[in-house]
This record gives sequence, structure tokens and C-alpha cells, in this order.
Amino acid sequence: MESQRHALLTLICVPVLLAGCGTTTGGRELGVPQDGVRHEGAGFVITGRALEDGPGNLLETLVGKIPNFRIQRNSGGCPIIHLRGAVGLQGNPHVYVDGTRTAGTCVLTSLRTVDVSRIEVYPMGFTTRPGYGTHAHGLILVFMRSAGG
Repeated sequence: MESQRHALLTLICVPVLLAGCGTTTGGRELGVPQDGVRHEGAGFVITGRALEDGPGNLLETLVGKIPNFRIQRNSGGCPIIHLRGAVGLQGNPHVYVDGTRTAGTCVLTSLRTVDVSRIEVYPMGFTTRPGYGTHAHGLILVFMRSAGG
């Protein structure tokens, strides 16, 4: 009975504590659009000006826009991306482009920001968007501009 009560308290208290801890990003309110970057649910959405002001490739554009987003360069290999600041843990987020899972993070260096309409980054590795799995190292969803617009 005691362990059930502790489990119930944990289920109630942990989300409340986490919600209270993660209320700002770099002095900005979460959920409030900041030049095309906003917090939605468990992730961050990047659109508009936030894509346009990037240096050209998608990977470099994400740097500085997502809290705890870190890149570890590999000589000759795809970059290792850390979404939660845990640099000691090896692993990359799953990357999807228009609903198709890619083979790795290299695709983010080859996509141009002008061809992308929206990016969703889920550091905790889950989304309510249908058709996507979960992943312990996070999710990056890329939505391309349509060929006609």
C-alpha cells in the first residue's frame, strides 16, 4: 500500500515539478513565438523567419534555436546530435523528412533552409503526431515546402 501511494505521488508531483522548471528558454517565455520558434507540447516548432535567418543548411540553422541542442562533429561521419545536453550519452535522434525516417543525421547537412517549411524537434523523443515512433534520443521532424508553393 505504501509503495502504491509513493507511485501515485510521483505521478502527480513529477509533471508539476517539470512544468515549473522548464518555463523559459534564454529569457523567453515558452509557447510564445520568437521570430518563428515556439514551444508546443513536448517539442519546439521552427518556421518562417527562424528558418530564413539560418546560414543555409538545416543543421546549422537549428543551433541556438533549441535549448540544449549540441552537435558533435565526426570526421568522415554524420554529426552526432544531442538534444538534452547529455553529451556523454551516444546516440542520435531519429530524423524524419516528410514522414519518412532517414538513415541518420547527415540529411540535415544537405537540406537547404529555403526548401523547408517547418521543423519540429522533440527532445524527449515523443510526439502526439500520428505515424511517428518514440526514441530515447529525441525526434526531429522536417516538413519540406511543396513543389508548387
